[in-house]
Amino acid sequence: MDSGKELPLSHLKKSHGAEVTVRLKNGSQIVGKLIVYDEMMNLVLDSAREVDPASGEVKRSVGTLFIRGNNVLFVTLE
Repeated sequence: MDSGKELPLSHLKKSHGAEVTVRLKNGSQIVGKLIVYDEMMNLVLDSAREVDPASGEVKRSVGTLFIRGNNVLFVTLE
């Protein structure tokens, strides 16, 4: 593999402990601190909150949240 390219899990490693935004396949957007992840893209977020993707307004706070990897569309670093 070309050494200039990074795999998605290497980006998650850089994001460990940081605030991330997770977009789910159902269109939901979750923002929280990335605590744990695995090779299946299962994620655990702390201080998680569901955010309206259009307005950025917090819909609800959910605290600590487990997100199953097959529901993740993408993850971005805040």
